[in-house]
Amino acid sequence: MTPSSATHYSPNDNNDDHTAIDHLIVGLGATGLSVARYLARKNKSFAVVDSRVNPPAKADLFAEFPQVLAMFGDFPTDLFLRAQQLIVSPGIAVATPVIQQAQQNGATIIGDIELFVRDAQAPIIAITGSNGKSSVTTLVTEMATSAGLTAYAG
Repeated sequence: MTPSSATHYSPNDNNDDHTAIDHLIVGLGATGLSVARYLARKNKSFAVVDSRVNPPAKADLFAEFPQVLAMFGDFPTDLFLRAQQLIVSPGIAVATPVIQQAQQNGATIIGDIELFVRDAQAPIIAITGSNGKSSVTTLVTEMATSAGLTAYAG
């Protein structure tokens, strides 16, 4: 990563250590910021990377987490290889070479939904697809309610 192609932020400007990174958030749009907030609420440590020099949620990230390790521009291979878990935003292909390298190095690769579902305390019905999700969600919610279950749709 060259200085002209990336922006580096670090609380102590000490990214050259080789300590493990528990959670690396890959992508800093709405999803990445949501994951950062979630991990912070859970008192989990994290770092953030985005291939864009000025991702959409950059200002919000630093307003809420001024001490976070974050790098923007070319993906920093060293951070990926130090990560225990990557939480990859939907717009980033998991086939990206540096993500594949991290996985081969032992990192788990998940998305935001999997992260949130792992902590869920209730059964979840996930409805995906490009057409009909709202109708199917309404139908499933009404079926569960009719069966005497408490159901929430969202």
